[in-house]
Amino acid sequence: MPSPFVWFDNIGAERSATTAFLQNAFGWSSNDIGPMTFLTAEGEEKPFAATADATPQITGWVPYLEVDDLPAAVENARKHGAEIIAENLKGPAGDASFIRDPGGAPMALWKRAPGM
Repeated sequence: MPSPFVWFDNIGAERSATTAFLQNAFGWSSNDIGPMTFLTAEGEEKPFAATADATPQITGWVPYLEVDDLPAAVENARKHGAEIIAENLKGPAGDASFIRDPGGAPMALWKRAPGM
């Protein structure tokens, strides 16, 4: 089974400094698309992560877990102790809901847009 982690955002107040650090320390290339900067590993064609501006209640690396049914996944997480930070955020590649697990770590539950 492939990993359920399909994307990673690094969210913080110093996006440009973080992007520069990741480029210099790990050789990742960047592509600023406005609301975020895509990161691509050397030798790869597609990005695997992005840096993004600060978001209330979320900071640091945020893994995205792909789910088949976003509302059901959010409800299941809530039932098992997750704090719901933001629900049903629309994006070009799909919809996401941000949660915080009982230990305090943020993550996003993500449903791929049709055709993606």
